[in-house]
Amino acid sequence: MAEHDDLASTVHDYLTRSYDCDRRRTLLGDGPGGDGTGSGWDAGLAAELAELGWYSVAVAECRGGIGATPADLGPLFEQYGRHLVIGPLLENSLLPALVEQIGPDPAGTPPALVDPGITDDRAAEIGSVSRTGRELTGTVAAARFAAQANVLVVLAGAAVCLVDPAAPGVRVEPIGSADPGTAFARVRLDAASADLVVTDGDLVGRIRAWSRILLACELDGLARGALERTVEHVGRREQFGRPIGGFQAVQHLAADMAARSTGLHNLCLATLADADGASTARLDLLASTVKAHAAQAAVGVCEDAIQLHGGMGFTTETDVSWYYRRALALRGWYGDEIELRHRIGAALLDPEGRM
Repeated sequence: MAEHDDLASTVHDYLTRSYDCDRRRTLLGDGPGGDGTGSGWDAGLAAELAELGWYSVAVAECRGGIGATPADLGPLFEQYGRHLVIGPLLENSLLPALVEQIGPDPAGTPPALVDPGITDDRAAEIGSVSRTGRELTGTVAAARFAAQANVLVVLAGAAVCLVDPAAPGVRVEPIGSADPGTAFARVRLDAASADLVVTDGDLVGRIRAWSRILLACELDGLARGALERTVEHVGRREQFGRPIGGFQAVQHLAADMAARSTGLHNLCLATLADADGASTARLDLLASTVKAHAAQAAVGVCEDAIQLHGGMGFTTETDVSWYYRRALALRGWYGDEIELRHRIGAALLDPEGRM
């Protein structure tokens, strides 16, 4: 655990120095020439993080990585959220770690996860993919960084399929995004041929479960970052001749924010500790639980942060507005708290004993 803390501390120190407020707001879309929307993608930043080896942490040493476990990525994702880092962090960190045929790209060009299973509640809206041998047909309405990817990792039933985005029958259409840290695209497959098909339901399950866990860790970081900026704000913002942090009502709200942020952080740490070596079914339950709590807690902390900033909290001049937008965007990716409660209940009542 000490090694994990050292790695997270190194990431935090680097981002504090090299990903300062001006650079962050420029990439989010609020800097010089920005339009307030951001693109979610910056090739220079992706290459920079690849050069630092951050994408190789959980990749086996024989494939050029550090050889840590996916759980070791959790503290890094907390720091990514805390510093509002944009880009394909999940795709570049997790997919090379779990899919042996994908290696970390030295330029930071990401693989894209094309998964119709990102939500159960809006499955018809997201679309589906069917497979016949190596041929894939279907549409996934939203895939992160598919327009920037060098390979599409398509989940079709119990199969993980690697598809060249330039192959015949593949069409990738960039779409708008309300998330300033993520670029989205629609992926259409018309009898597209996969370069590789790995039939492994456990691998599909683990990709989805670890996606939920790492997104929860990123939401943890978003809550922490919003809290830190709010504490700083109420300590310097004055009303009636004294800092507003001295008023009891403000203190109560800030204390609630701290309690929710700390609770979420502790749950993420416990989940990461339990997830190593867990069965696929157990991992799915752990992932659903932590993501459900993170979806609710992080958004709640960010909402309170905006309230304590007053009207300026809604503007892009304050970082808390960006934290809120990111938390809202990540809340529903692989299930929000409402959707995942049904999943958790079904797992607990499963007569086959999924726990």
